[in-house]
Amino acid sequence: MQKLTLNIIPFNHPSTKVEFGFYKEKKDGYYPLKKFEYPKSLWAKYEEELQDCKRLYSNFKDTADCDFIAEVDFNTSWAFANHYYTKSIYDFFLRNADAVNFGFVNDVEVWLKDSTVKNNNYTTYKKYSLRVQYANVSKGMELVITFDGASLVHKKSIAEFDNLRPELINKVLFKNEIYSYQWQSQELKLNLDKVYPILSKTLLDELTIDRPFKREPNKYKPYLKEINFFYDTYLNTEVFKSIIPLVGAGYISINNDDPNNLQILKTKNSSSELSFGKGKGKEPKKDFLRLKPYKPSDESNVRFVFIYHKDDRKKYVTKLFSILRDGLKNGEYVNFPPMQEAIAQNFYMVESKGFEFTSVDTALQEITQQLSTFEKVDNTLYVAFYISPVSKDEKDNQRLMLYYKMKELFLNQGITSQVIYKESLFNANFKWYLPNIAVALLAKINGIPWRLDTDTKDDLVVGVGAFYSVTQKTKYIGSTFCFNNDGTFQDFNCFNSNETEKLGGEISKAIMKYVVDNHKQAKRLVIHFYKKISKKDLEPIYDILHKFNWNIPVIIITINKTLSNDYVAFDLDSPNLMPLSGSIVPIGKEQYLLFNNTRYNTRETVTDNPFPIKLTFSSSEEALLGDKLMIKDLIDQVYQFSRMYWKSVRQQNLPVTIKYPEMVAEIYPFFKNDSLPPFGQKNLWFL
Repeated sequence: MQKLTLNIIPFNHPSTKVEFGFYKEKKDGYYPLKKFEYPKSLWAKYEEELQDCKRLYSNFKDTADCDFIAEVDFNTSWAFANHYYTKSIYDFFLRNADAVNFGFVNDVEVWLKDSTVKNNNYTTYKKYSLRVQYANVSKGMELVITFDGASLVHKKSIAEFDNLRPELINKVLFKNEIYSYQWQSQELKLNLDKVYPILSKTLLDELTIDRPFKREPNKYKPYLKEINFFYDTYLNTEVFKSIIPLVGAGYISINNDDPNNLQILKTKNSSSELSFGKGKGKEPKKDFLRLKPYKPSDESNVRFVFIYHKDDRKKYVTKLFSILRDGLKNGEYVNFPPMQEAIAQNFYMVESKGFEFTSVDTALQEITQQLSTFEKVDNTLYVAFYISPVSKDEKDNQRLMLYYKMKELFLNQGITSQVIYKESLFNANFKWYLPNIAVALLAKINGIPWRLDTDTKDDLVVGVGAFYSVTQKTKYIGSTFCFNNDGTFQDFNCFNSNETEKLGGEISKAIMKYVVDNHKQAKRLVIHFYKKISKKDLEPIYDILHKFNWNIPVIIITINKTLSNDYVAFDLDSPNLMPLSGSIVPIGKEQYLLFNNTRYNTRETVTDNPFPIKLTFSSSEEALLGDKLMIKDLIDQVYQFSRMYWKSVRQQNLPVTIKYPEMVAEIYPFFKNDSLPPFGQKNLWFL
């Protein structure tokens, strides 16, 4: 039985009743309070006067010249108490840290200089966050402690830069506080010699500064080490405890021995099982080549063609042709079979025939001209292998754009494609990429590498993901990826994030397809959404259901696109610290952590140690959220869909309902046309 530790520390109120002053007008250094956050005692004393006050302000210290004064009982006004403790923590670290900042969800971000990193251009700061909350996992006040990685601050002040574009500057450090440069105060403008830019990726690129990259094979270990350091150094002290009286010896412990405590839930054992062509397995990395594809392509005629620079044909095209035909047999640990055997599909290819270009600068025009006279064989599915001369690390954006333009060019001709960087063909590690290429290739020719080993349910599952394009300064939505309950893909589209009305139209098509395929309506519509869904986003969906006379519940699961590091649980009995795959930890009202990995028993040690994902539930019928068996069933569904990722044989922890739309939305902004062609809405060309 697992015993987990969660990065939350319970605390008590230092005193239950304190007198505070409140002001109608905004003042520097005073904290804003929304109407619902006013203390109960304040309402009781000034109910009539407060009716028209949408905001009040307090510094949580003075009562001099205030508009209202009240004695606040923290036990009955926890929202106000939350603000009081947050401001107290901020003030404490303003005196005790190198820099401090209010984070995105009003947590306190503490910055400490990392003296181990030496660089002439920037200073490195490690970042820790503290968030106050009430009764999410315990029965009282809680302090969440997180480690947020590092930020880089340039050693030059804004005044020292020569002609630096101001629109590229986002956050800055002034004295020991973080400010938004675009919303800068007059004080910052009067002291530009003391204002230092924080180096975003955009600014790093502009200043041609390389950011050090360190891949952590197991993030649990450094994360726990960092929060332990922060707790021991700053929190577990008499001074801090006089402000925030922490309870006990540290973090909250979770185990199922005490029924009154937080319980660890678990997905079904069968949820990690997959069906392949010749049996069942759990890990595609081990089982795909051994057990063969679940369903080979229905295509009788498949042809491979090659796109390449003219100078690369003899060396690189010949090498790829050989690998596809003969596989890799080098006697090192594992051999890769001929591609025909790997994907259970015979295909035709001619090494000497393909699409040649003489220069990266003119490649698109040259290939477009060749496609205009290209005659496809009837009833044949084509796959274009693009042997790219441009590395993904290329700094020239115009050269990188060629990849996207090639994708779109061939997609418009009904041809799916697979890119391979030419130098990879002679890399000793290429054999490890070949299974990934095989899986993606099979999916692109409409085969099914593996599927969920589960009974199908009467659910219509729709996934909506998004990607923010830095170059286009726009967010794009990949939608709607519709899936059967066994995880097999149906179709999708992509559009700009401000075109939410199109979401209803896409779901309309999904409903019609479901009826045609199943001759009945679904029992529920399950939407996996990349963010908290708004009423505006839901309106067109409800309108469509009403139009089709589908009186069914809509259940929305918000799935964090980025892996959760604000809540992390640790298995202290495991050397890798990662909880078992399928572990579910409740962390608040309708909110759960799902640990999604390949550690299936306590004896196993695995190489991949991903952080959990965070799931938040809402529904058109709120009473359904009290059905914990249904919630657990839907978490199982999310868990299973993460196992349907066909770009790689490595286990993913985000479900494909979110991951696939995000991948499309990442590429779509670079396409010239406003919509995907019909072929591009049915084919998994983006893998």
